[in-house]
Amino acid sequence: MRCTAGFTLVLALFSSTGLTAQEAPAFEVASIKLSQTPPGRGLASLREDINTDPARLTMTNIALKTAIRWAYKAGVYEVIGPDWLNDVRFDISAKPANPAAEEQMRLMLQALLKERFRLEAHRESRQLSGYALVVGKNGTRLMPVEGGGEGSMTGAALVFEGHKMPISRLADIISSALKTPVRDMTMLEGFYDFKVDLRPYLTGLQPGEPLDLPGIAMAALDAQLGLKLEARKFPTEVVVVDRAEKTPTEN
Repeated sequence: MRCTAGFTLVLALFSSTGLTAQEAPAFEVASIKLSQTPPGRGLASLREDINTDPARLTMTNIALKTAIRWAYKAGVYEVIGPDWLNDVRFDISAKPANPAAEEQMRLMLQALLKERFRLEAHRESRQLSGYALVVGKNGTRLMPVEGGGEGSMTGAALVFEGHKMPISRLADIISSALKTPVRDMTMLEGFYDFKVDLRPYLTGLQPGEPLDLPGIAMAALDAQLGLKLEARKFPTEVVVVDRAEKTPTEN
C-alpha cells in the first residue's frame, strides 16, 4: 500500500479521462452497515478484513479511517483526520456493474465514501519520520503463496500470523503496533504466509523495566522473517480529511 505510487496512478487516471472525484466510477450496488463484530472481544474485535475480486469488494469490521486508507491507497499514518475516524466499525459490501480491477475499485470506493459519509479530503505533502521495512542482509525467509486482496491475520498479542498477505499489509500492522509510520521498501511482490512470535524477546525483563517494542520488533522480524526496520524520514503525500459524517446515509 504505498502512497506515492497510488496517488500518481489516481492522478493519471483523473487527468487522462477528465474525471473529477464527484464523477468517479461508482458501484452498482453497495451496502454500509454497523459492524456485526461484537466489541470488547480482544483480537477478534480489532481485526479488520478486506477482500476483493473483480466482482466484489467486502470490508468487515472496518474503521472509516481504514476504508479511506484503502480507497486512496494510503498507509496507516498517511491519512490525517479526527480521532473519531477510528471509533466506529462498519461492514461494507459493494459490487460494480461489471468486473473491475482493484485500482478501479478504489476510485469507486472514494465515490461511495463521498456519497454516503459526505467525505471531503485533499492531498498535501508532509515530512514523516518512521521506519523502512527492508530485506535483511542474509535475505528473506519468506516464501510466496497463492493469494489475493489484503489477506487475513490470526493470533494473540504476542504471536501474530499472517495468511496470504502482501508485505505492504505487514508494514501497516507493524506501523499500528509501533504507532509510527512504516513503509514497505522490500520490493517483495505477491502474497505470503508468516508468523511473528515476540515471546522469546521478553524473557529476562525485570518488573517495571520499560518495554523496547521497536527493538523487540526489529529482533523478531530479522530472526524469523529475514526483514529489517531502518529509521528513515519520508516526504509523503498524505490524505487530509476536511469533512466526514459519523453516520452514513441509509442504504
